[in-house]
Amino acid sequence: MMAAETTAKSSNMRLGMCEVCAATEARYACPKCEVKTCSLPCVQIHKKELTCDGQRDRTKFVPLSEMTAREFMSDYCFLEECTRYAENRKSDQCKRFTSDQRNLPVPQHRMQTAAKKRNIQLRLQAANFSRHKENTTYLNWKLGRFYWRVEWLFANIPLEANSGDVARFVDARCDEELVLSDLILKYVDLQQETARNYRKLLANHQTAGIGQLSFWLKAEGVRRSSTRCYPLEAAKTLAENLSGRTIVEFPTIFITYEPKPPGGHEAIDSSEELEEEEAPMSKPSSTVKATSIAEDLDEPHDVYHDLAAAFAGEDISEPEDDEEFEALYREQMES
Repeated sequence: MMAAETTAKSSNMRLGMCEVCAATEARYACPKCEVKTCSLPCVQIHKKELTCDGQRDRTKFVPLSEMTAREFMSDYCFLEECTRYAENRKSDQCKRFTSDQRNLPVPQHRMQTAAKKRNIQLRLQAANFSRHKENTTYLNWKLGRFYWRVEWLFANIPLEANSGDVARFVDARCDEELVLSDLILKYVDLQQETARNYRKLLANHQTAGIGQLSFWLKAEGVRRSSTRCYPLEAAKTLAENLSGRTIVEFPTIFITYEPKPPGGHEAIDSSEELEEEEAPMSKPSSTVKATSIAEDLDEPHDVYHDLAAAFAGEDISEPEDDEEFEALYREQMES
């Protein structure tokens, strides 16, 4: 009995004094930050002050000299969990694909085909992406007409009217044959019920009127796409404005009451987009290959001189003129 008490006491003394209250011997050590504590209140105080969750960082670097059997077993279990996670993702049909290199369902394939005929590059994401789940774009195959889901972002909203400077509205299905000014009319015209409901939020846009509003399509598939947008024309249909553009699932359109892009964005035009496209790599012709081989034969070869100098035990900076080795090298190159 006394031996057990002595062992427990020596174990507590090994941890030292509590690092929170400094009044009692420590009984616990935090697995994550290794702070020594004596009781539950001290544990809670240390978690609150250090924003510590008390869970050991399994990826923390531990020098090999300090690793014990516990660290080795923890790493082994961690790798086993990673393997199981990867295997589960492979068997999950919803999360099996992370790119568009997959067989699309028939409706989505028809949508991409119809978009391509309209000179629109429609990119559809995997089923587990939130943007794909939100997409309500519909293709009426019999009429041959798109009904796009459109995300409207009214920019430059006063801070007192909204928590951010952008007000977001979504139309589930917009007829591609309608012009932009008609599609946005219900948010701007005060005779419409929707416009009256958001009169305080969209006051600046409604005051400017439909004729003064500017439309900007969020850029996709170009460099720095997160801060760039295309100017749109209010008098053209939605299909005409989307022609020649890349759309990821559905279009996102900014609306400003000034003739300039929304804050933090810059406008791009078609000429700039063409300049940024990477030119395809062309395969060298046989004539070019032959010319390059001939030039290699005419010029002293660095590899040959390096090898010759190495075998001869001489300095590489002094080229060796060995006709026999040079002749053998030319025969190998020509063959």
